[in-house]
Amino acid sequence: MKYRTMNRKELASELGYSKSTLGRRMAKLPLEFREAIAQRLLYEHEVKYIHEKLTEMKILESGSK
Repeated sequence: MKYRTMNRKELASELGYSKSTLGRRMAKLPLEFREAIAQRLLYEHEVKYIHEKLTEMKILESGSK
């Protein structure tokens, strides 16, 4: 995935999620981070962080089943 500044709709599309699924998954991220990125574009480093954390969560969820 190429990390660049984007909005949540673009990020959802890049990750292959619907916008609502991305929202549910992002709700599991730390509150401080969610408050910091609320209502604005996501910068490259934030997109990278979100992608890495969601990938970790997906791996942990699939490993626990």
